[in-house]
Amino acid sequence: MDPNMLFCLPEGDALFNPLNTMFIQMACILVFSQFFYLFLKPCGQAGPVAQILAGIVLSLLTIIQKVHDFFLQKESASYYIFFSFLLRTCFMFLIGLELDLDFIKRNLKNSILITFGSLLSCGIIWIPFLWFLVHFLHIKQDFLTFYLAFLVTLSNTASPVVIRSIIDWKLHTSEIGRLAISCGLFIEITNIFLYTFVVSYISRETMSGDIFGYIVATGVIILINRFLAEWLPKRNPKEKYLSKAETLAFFILILIIASTIESSNINSTVFVFFIGLLFPREGKTYRTLINRLSYPIHEFVLPVYFGYIGFRFSVSSLTRRHYLVLGMTVALSIVGKLLGVLCACSFLKIPKKYWLFLSIVLSSKGHMGLVLLDSNLVYKKWFTPIIHDMFVASLIITTLLSGVLSSIILRTQEKGFSHQKTSLEYHDTKDELRVLTCVYGVRQARGLISLVSALHGASSSLFTPYLMHLIPLPKKRKTELLYHELDEDGVNSIGGDDEFGTNEGLEINDSIDSFTRDRKIMVRQVKLVAQMENMHEEICDGTEDLRVSIVFLPFHKHQRIDGKTTNDGEAFRDMNRKVLKQAQCSVGIFVDRNITGFHQLHGFDSVQHVAALFFGGPDDREALSLCHWLTSNSQIHLTIIQFVPDGSKTEKLVGDAVTKENNEVLLEIVGEDHTKDEIDRRFLEEFYNRFVTTGQVGFIEKRVSNGVQTVTILREIGEMYSLFVVGKNRGDNPMTSGMNDWEECPELGTVGDFLASSNMDVNASVLVVQRHRHSFDSFVDE
Repeated sequence: MDPNMLFCLPEGDALFNPLNTMFIQMACILVFSQFFYLFLKPCGQAGPVAQILAGIVLSLLTIIQKVHDFFLQKESASYYIFFSFLLRTCFMFLIGLELDLDFIKRNLKNSILITFGSLLSCGIIWIPFLWFLVHFLHIKQDFLTFYLAFLVTLSNTASPVVIRSIIDWKLHTSEIGRLAISCGLFIEITNIFLYTFVVSYISRETMSGDIFGYIVATGVIILINRFLAEWLPKRNPKEKYLSKAETLAFFILILIIASTIESSNINSTVFVFFIGLLFPREGKTYRTLINRLSYPIHEFVLPVYFGYIGFRFSVSSLTRRHYLVLGMTVALSIVGKLLGVLCACSFLKIPKKYWLFLSIVLSSKGHMGLVLLDSNLVYKKWFTPIIHDMFVASLIITTLLSGVLSSIILRTQEKGFSHQKTSLEYHDTKDELRVLTCVYGVRQARGLISLVSALHGASSSLFTPYLMHLIPLPKKRKTELLYHELDEDGVNSIGGDDEFGTNEGLEINDSIDSFTRDRKIMVRQVKLVAQMENMHEEICDGTEDLRVSIVFLPFHKHQRIDGKTTNDGEAFRDMNRKVLKQAQCSVGIFVDRNITGFHQLHGFDSVQHVAALFFGGPDDREALSLCHWLTSNSQIHLTIIQFVPDGSKTEKLVGDAVTKENNEVLLEIVGEDHTKDEIDRRFLEEFYNRFVTTGQVGFIEKRVSNGVQTVTILREIGEMYSLFVVGKNRGDNPMTSGMNDWEECPELGTVGDFLASSNMDVNASVLVVQRHRHSFDSFVDE
């Protein structure tokens, strides 16, 4: 394309040039897609379906001659190709940045086998159909490239369509959603490699040497990015984000390598993707790129790109007999994917409820199929407008069917795809633990980061922590600026508001970066800006979207340097109460005594003594379940302190251990056979067998008859531990009777409130846990 024509002005009587009309076309796609999305979203349809439909509608409007002349001007194809390249480069780099590398590594075998099964089944099915197409379309030569183009185009999975759809369905944090994304990327990358290899073999020119050279150049760009990602933040350490000029430097490097690769008739998608995939995942640079790319790409770039896919839909050159072949092509495309994925899922023992959904969602086409179809035409002597229109129509129809069928499956099996691990009692420690910590200042962030560090335990454990920065939106601001003109703490980025004082956001980021460097744990950050009275709803929605098992909230009081506590505001206390009531997962309130209590020194081998108090009940079981993850931490010495009613008939809650021939420890527990007590007994027995008998955890039994004796014991052990973990314990308990006479914070429960009180001689931090109430819990536990 002539560079002089890229920004040309209208010539003669022409009111618009191709560049202007292309931007108008983008605007039309965005408007139409929003219109369709308003009607389709209640039906469970994802955004790409509405955006592709918008492009189809715009394409059908070109039947009108004036519309056709307006949108399809001379040289317009060159503009479309150029801007398609720019959009594709942007979102493939972002996809690489956002990809969950840890999940990919854990599920590498699953992704590879599903990819192989999908391609193998499609390849086998297309062989007899290819023979029919060769005769039907009168193909006389280049059979290899025809079969290759047909296989790659129709067996491919459009990873951007899959990713955007999974996000719209809020499955991007689920196991099946992340597996679908990784499989879609594997299938697409494999097809690109296969296509490039065959074309380079056919060309018998220097393409193979060029590919090797570009791989080396991509590696150099990755190393440069790593250097810049570490060096640029040091230039302005007091800024939360890199400057726009510094951000632009990364895109210039990416565009240079991508355009150079494309100039050699080699697709640059994989190279750009790997540049994003291997970009450093921590620090200010990564945070800046995610912050500045996510919204524009997901809300503007991808909708326009999907709309452009639909805009290419055309059946003007097809006759009636072509429609039958078109239907067969769509059907075989879905059937081939279905058979391959089902066989792979069966072999991998993936739950059956996911088989059909995974097969259908991976049938999404577009993206690279269209790019590869239009590339290297010199080796495709069979290429005609009829074949082109048939391929494009089959891709678009298959994608629309995939989106519609997937949404129907999700609606009919909504419960099966919902978040199941909403509490910790039945959560296997071998499974991934997802936690959300909420902070509204750097003071709370440091304490909760220490708690996250303690929960991580062994480096091999599957642990995904999120940190949500709560930013209350003031009802009335001094400044007249709009909210998007303020920085992330609500401060005027130009002049500043005196009432906000220090830059909390920057200090939180620095704390997380320091923690990540020392502990090698990636903490994913989420920013929540909302009115204070609605903050609890946003937090509860976040727990569902992120699919966490427990959310940690900071106590509304903090410890001063003199050891006393100061109230941060009743608004935060009300927020905690509402989250406790409405959250669809377990909740922990962390009373951080950062001066005298619990803290983990990152990079040092300081041992923290932690006590879990067990009185019985679902909340105490949940608190003890959380301690499963503390046992694998070498810097934590955990002790279980069980309180037993002095007047109970149980002589020993944990009796003499009897060793069997297989060295399994059997606990003889004698007591009343009540349902609630039986659940507690079995739970404690399992915990004792697993951790106490092996010496990993200490165990102490305390017999008390009333709340006064309990208070005495708590005062005695108050200086022995840096952290107490206790359940909220709703309901009456003779061991805590009378303790609520001086209750200050009922949301902490009777024992938690006592330990958190500044009037008591307890200097340890406190974590109060409330278990998520399932429908069957109220019957069993209440």
